[in-house]
Amino acid sequence: MLIRLIYLFMVRVFGWLALLARSDAAKDAEILVLRHEVAVLRRQVARPRPDWADRAVLAALAAAGLDPAPRRASPAWRQFLTSQASAILACDFLHAGTVLLQRVYVLFVMEIETRAVHILGVTAHPAGAWTAQQARNLLMDLGERAGRFRFLIRDRDSKFTATFDEVFAGNGRAA
Repeated sequence: MLIRLIYLFMVRVFGWLALLARSDAAKDAEILVLRHEVAVLRRQVARPRPDWADRAVLAALAAAGLDPAPRRASPAWRQFLTSQASAILACDFLHAGTVLLQRVYVLFVMEIETRAVHILGVTAHPAGAWTAQQARNLLMDLGERAGRFRFLIRDRDSKFTATFDEVFAGNGRAA
């Protein structure tokens, strides 16, 4: 039992030493992964039951002055959206079923500040070229107002090709 405890202690000590040698970016990425794991576990377990070793590590870190989640210097996502709402467009696809039981895809864009929704097009087979053309049509429809949008929120759907992004970036608009 004592050998096992010494082994576990040494593994943790060497882990902490390895942590000191890592870059800040690697540490930030690990923190994000760990926070996500905690969020998932909190959804699955009503109340976690840490053992004495977990309590000892957390207590030692707290006595050393390390807070579990320090405040960030940069604004939170909600603060960013609030302060930059007038310059943000968000786009995505939704799908709908027709009376003939076929699926069609709707490309829409929303102005975050006003929450105005623009339906750019409806198609049964969305492709990158079609999506890019719909973006060009949106910029023509927005006219002079297109210049005020600096950010575009979209997911990583393959229909949002590099050409789609260039339509916005090439016009000095949302990127």
